[in-house]
Amino acid sequence: MHHTRLRHAHRAGAALATLIASLVLGVGVPAASAHDSVLSTTPGETEHLGSAPAQIEMVFTDDILQLGAILLVVDEGGDDWAQGAPTLEGAKVSQAVATDLPDGNYQVRWRVVSADGHPVSGTFDFGVGAADAVFTAESGAAASASAAPQNEDAPPTEAQPLTSSTPWHVPVALIGAGGAVIGVAIFSLILFLLRRQHAQTSTRASASSNTGTTHGTEPLT
Repeated sequence: MHHTRLRHAHRAGAALATLIASLVLGVGVPAASAHDSVLSTTPGETEHLGSAPAQIEMVFTDDILQLGAILLVVDEGGDDWAQGAPTLEGAKVSQAVATDLPDGNYQVRWRVVSADGHPVSGTFDFGVGAADAVFTAESGAAASASAAPQNEDAPPTEAQPLTSSTPWHVPVALIGAGGAVIGVAIFSLILFLLRRQHAQTSTRASASSNTGTTHGTEPLT
């Protein structure tokens, strides 16, 4: 009876350890689908306007965090016509544009931090006035570098089209690896404690059994 209870306790402890480790490892790597994406933009992708817009607006699938938001309005020469910092209101991001914005083709280059804490970025194009056609900028690294601080250790990245917002996978991978290491450490510690407790319990049970046997033996006369 005593050994049966001991086996049940050991199995319950092992199951609990497995559950805890699974939970820790499970939250180590966020799902890619958790990153926010763009629902709409004003102006729209490749939209041609008769006059210059007062501001650029973007709406995302979830609230945007109030840090690290960058939105540039770049012309074909690489000049940025955005005025001031973007305004964030829940899932909407607004960026004022210079009042003297001339006719021409423009590319909006944006980067925000989504609700799950990961930066996403992209671009979209629009034209104003007598512009012949909406262009697609080939680079624009100079304008982006002057307006947005860059991590010197990180490799340069190119803005991606609006239809595919680009999450930064390096931080996600690092967070996932850290979660996995912590999970394995916790799991190993729990197993060690369970095994030590099991060994101590077995020793006490053996000692108790030997004592009972000694007491139950009558001396020979």
